[in-house]
Amino acid sequence: MSQGLVTYIVLGSKERLKSLKCPISDEEEEYIFANFSNNFSCEKKIDELVTNSNGNLIVFLPPSAYPNLKAKNILKKIAMLDLSAWGWFRFKEKNNFFHNIKKISTTLRNIPTLEQGIFFSKRLYFSVGGIGDFCSDPFKEISKRFYTRIDPQNPLPALIIRSTNLEIF
Repeated sequence: MSQGLVTYIVLGSKERLKSLKCPISDEEEEYIFANFSNNFSCEKKIDELVTNSNGNLIVFLPPSAYPNLKAKNILKKIAMLDLSAWGWFRFKEKNNFFHNIKKISTTLRNIPTLEQGIFFSKRLYFSVGGIGDFCSDPFKEISKRFYTRIDPQNPLPALIIRSTNLEIF
């Protein structure tokens, strides 16, 4: 395992991700497409991906979304420290009603949405027993589990969204 490696896992079904180009992995960043299939539970697939990843820090991203350079550098520093940490990315600035409701909900509940992505140390992930229930609110269960251990980091800069369709299936 590389000292400061960050693994980005892009969540989505095979059908949803087949049209996307996976970024090239290097010694500091590893990119993996989840490629969920209908006959395999998402929870098992996610646990398998995290287990087999090489990074100290894992980042779950929605399809067509990637961190900007500033966020990537912060993630690399967190990975190099090799401490238990978790958090999410800010919302992209939009001025519509639905988006503002999601922003308020995240602030009040402290649970990130799929659109924001989430990052965490591999050690913390296994100490809380994995992803848990991955349902309509994918990060709800894992966020609750992480909160039992430590508070989240301050949100990182917003993800670069390259598509308006962030559905994973």
